[in-house]
Amino acid sequence: MSEYNDTLQQVANSYSKVQQTLVNQFIKDLNFMKTVPWTVATHGIFNRYEEVAGVKGAAFREWDAPNVEMDISTIVKEEPLGVLGGEMSVSAERALLIANDTKDSGKAAEKYFEKRTPIVLNDAGKQTEKHFIYNILYKKMAEYNKLIASDASKRTMFDAGGAGSTNWSIFALRQNKELNCGLLSPIGENNDELMTMEWLNDGALHKITSGANSGKLGYEAVWKSYFGYQLAVPQHLGGIFNIDPDNSHNVTPAMIDDMLDAMEADPADTVLVMARGMQTRLGRLKLNFLRVDNEDTTISSDIKDWHGIKIIGTNTHLRGTEEKVIMPWA
Repeated sequence: MSEYNDTLQQVANSYSKVQQTLVNQFIKDLNFMKTVPWTVATHGIFNRYEEVAGVKGAAFREWDAPNVEMDISTIVKEEPLGVLGGEMSVSAERALLIANDTKDSGKAAEKYFEKRTPIVLNDAGKQTEKHFIYNILYKKMAEYNKLIASDASKRTMFDAGGAGSTNWSIFALRQNKELNCGLLSPIGENNDELMTMEWLNDGALHKITSGANSGKLGYEAVWKSYFGYQLAVPQHLGGIFNIDPDNSHNVTPAMIDDMLDAMEADPADTVLVMARGMQTRLGRLKLNFLRVDNEDTTISSDIKDWHGIKIIGTNTHLRGTEEKVIMPWA
């Protein structure tokens, strides 16, 4: 299968209508994940890539002088994919009660899982986006800023000064094929699925041994997918942390501008991501710069972009409950 530089929905569409339906439910409320370009991992459960460490381009020279040597210094790395997995079970009797139109508990179980799958996938999607933000992007951002800690001019992390556990955060990211992008690995018997559901015990009635239905006769199924996020150009990821507006540690326009400048933001491929509640607070900040005349009949604090860079409000960022982040160079 070829590599993709598409959204997850477009990738799913290339497999089957069933996969597209599943992925659409998975990504339904994921405003950040909808912006992510995806590529197929080179080695199934991990992706081998080159992290750009430095670039030496062309330079002006004197007439009849030799050209300078152009080069891109890279570090070969491997990014593992994570396993998004879970199990569902239902007792035979509950399946019959919910289906209410068959006496075959096996068919009733199929209908039960069919009804529950959209709800389960929607929650799994939210957990995945949250994992991408906090366990991958924020950790990689801290690692990069620790490496270049001695050079303050290259730092892409900024501290708004909040303390305790009542903080918000904002990040900005440039995304592009094969560099800063999502990773996936098709699975299934013929590598033709992004998400698989497999019946345990071949879908036969059996005694469930774990979970809320332990000890009951019923049916079990397993969901599984392989996803990851690769950051091959870490300097194109920046963030503002310890934002606590309720305790006089608010984000300022200068902080956002400095962050975007430090990570070389480009409206063509950059997103500015924050919790929807933080986006609302940023909108209130906008009101402070508006001039209101008597002729104005409506005032809007809605804010959708910052100097052309699209603002993404998420449902997965923590809402003012983040712990204080210690800057890596502190």
